[in-house]
Amino acid sequence: MTFKIFFLLYCVIVLANLISSTPIWDQNVRAYEPKTNVFDLTIKKVGLAPDGFSRILSTINGQYPGPTIEVNKGDRVIINVHNELGEPTAIHSHGIFQRGTPWFDGAIGQTQCGIPDNYIFTYDYTVSDQFGTYWYHSHATTQYVDGIVGALIIHDPDDPYITEYDEEIIVMLTDYHHVESQILLESFFTPASEGEEVFPDNGLINGKNNFNCSQAPPGSTCVDNAGLAKFVFIPKKSYRLRIINTSAFSSFFFSIDKHEMEVIEVEGSYTKRNKIHRLPINVAQRYSVIVTANQPVDNYVMRSEFQKTCMPDEASKLPVITAIVHYDGAPEDSAPKDAPWKDFLEECIDLDHKTLQPLYEEKVPEATKEMELVIAFHNDSLGIVKAFLNESTYVPNIYSPSLLKAFAGQIYDLPPARNAFIFDNFGEVVDISFINTDEGEHPFHIHGHQFWVLGTGNGTIVDKDALNKVNPIKRDTSTIPAKGWMVFRFVADNPGVFGIHCHMICYRSISLLSIFIFLINF
Repeated sequence: MTFKIFFLLYCVIVLANLISSTPIWDQNVRAYEPKTNVFDLTIKKVGLAPDGFSRILSTINGQYPGPTIEVNKGDRVIINVHNELGEPTAIHSHGIFQRGTPWFDGAIGQTQCGIPDNYIFTYDYTVSDQFGTYWYHSHATTQYVDGIVGALIIHDPDDPYITEYDEEIIVMLTDYHHVESQILLESFFTPASEGEEVFPDNGLINGKNNFNCSQAPPGSTCVDNAGLAKFVFIPKKSYRLRIINTSAFSSFFFSIDKHEMEVIEVEGSYTKRNKIHRLPINVAQRYSVIVTANQPVDNYVMRSEFQKTCMPDEASKLPVITAIVHYDGAPEDSAPKDAPWKDFLEECIDLDHKTLQPLYEEKVPEATKEMELVIAFHNDSLGIVKAFLNESTYVPNIYSPSLLKAFAGQIYDLPPARNAFIFDNFGEVVDISFINTDEGEHPFHIHGHQFWVLGTGNGTIVDKDALNKVNPIKRDTSTIPAKGWMVFRFVADNPGVFGIHCHMICYRSISLLSIFIFLINF
């Protein structure tokens, strides 16, 4: 195969002129015929002030967060990316399997080269067997920290909970920096940083919050009381909240004062109803919860609390991130009373997986392969703190993606720094034991697959007797505890090159990545 064909493989442009304005989702329709949905995304830098502090953000169609991509299970998705950012970029559809289209996974150095500036690149894939709450974001260096994020929702015409809620609401949580991420990254990757994490200046809900401008550096442009996100509830109605953590570093406790929540979905898997007051949600995780407007007509606080135990000491000054839940009929200008839930939850770990039971029972296959990945942090040869998996820190070749090597038959020639693991037995069932020697937790995400979470614990010795192999939850992002372990099980049944990595774009963890190469049927 010639280089020209490879280039066409990675850089094919689909010219599409028609963007449907018809609502994608009709809750009353069951006999759904899949269709093609076209989305045009222009990536460019724009001056904005989501919390009142003005800075340059990397935006999608001039907005932050970017526009929501909504489709139905079975649909074809075409995303035309117009890059006007001034630097290469790429868009990853987070949680999408990309079955049959691994070259559209959007990971620079793994599945494609960067989209050049002033260039249009088209992603074209089908979500034949997926539904649930996802998101899309840049997968180029730290770009998504500067704003290249958006929700991606796949509606299910056969949603088993469809009769139990009246409307859907997307809630995007994030930490937020007032300094461009590349500046922070360059500062961190010096011996002088000594590996100290960069903590955020603020946090946002759906791209909004207030900031105390007295804390802004001299010469800044900052406006107090920029405004909070507002969610309107109709009394007695029930809402499906699709909650997405798009942070660089921070895990949160999400809640609504005086309102219980019932978890019904985690990252594309339906769950049995699980009633909670506060939801722990780490970077890149997603949940759907049902909330009923069953309180007196009033205004209430929606809150996203930083889990500060997982953060540097300086983060103790960070405020609770808030939004307003406004009942229709309540006074518009009446400040909500502060009434947070008092439930104690341990920080820096996931919602107890024992309480996350799949809605439909699934027989978990026995493992046919076992592997261990040890997480560690220490200085490299230049005295810079880096992340290591099995004592190897990931270094991509952004000009020669690993998938290109696979198609060229050169996959066994990859250097050790690619952290590549090769699977060539279709349907192989793999157990990964993660051993975390670091003092911080790490939310690990796998591309192209989901995994069953079999167990987790403290220490560096896996307790195999404690593993749950009967109806465990299946998801694509789970938190490996500090100084602890976790065991994932997944099925190698999706040919391609797919990463598995810590999703903290927090500078220490940016090189904490391996690639899994599935050669079946290449």
